[in-house]
Amino acid sequence: MVNKIRFFALLLLPVFLLGCGVWGHKDASSTLKPPTAAEIADSPVKFRVVDVSNDTRHVFDVDVIGLLWNGIDESLKQKALLWTPGSGGEPYVLKGHIVEFRERNLGERLLPYMGRTVLKVRVDVSRGGRHVATIESSKTIGYGKGMWTLHAWRKVFAEVSRDVVRQAAEKL
Repeated sequence: MVNKIRFFALLLLPVFLLGCGVWGHKDASSTLKPPTAAEIADSPVKFRVVDVSNDTRHVFDVDVIGLLWNGIDESLKQKALLWTPGSGGEPYVLKGHIVEFRERNLGERLLPYMGRTVLKVRVDVSRGGRHVATIESSKTIGYGKGMWTLHAWRKVFAEVSRDVVRQAAEKL
């Protein structure tokens, strides 16, 4: 009898561990049609990152300021929205603020609700010294979708950076 209980417990264990995840979940923003290459190339809107600050008042093992700054720059390059001195015109200025960051490792993410990697940022957009918009973005990797990701902190910074650039391009 005890062996049967153990067998069924082992059989049902993967169902309990993997059944509560959010596999295949898509948010509403993923259904938006991205702009075409011609629309991006013709866009007079260009952006430049001038500052990123860590508003969490914590010191982390990873360079959170550099990761966000480089991530936004790279996303702007990919979308052909990065301002360079040869671009001409006045760029929109981006000032990033890391509002919350929790770095967790793979072992901690295996525990439901205990080890989520979280990144929340706020980016202020201005032009000519005048505030134009505020962009907020967040990403969480925890138990369920993405829990097997090694170095999840890299993934959250990359995804948040892409989201910030997408929102900036849509708002302006």
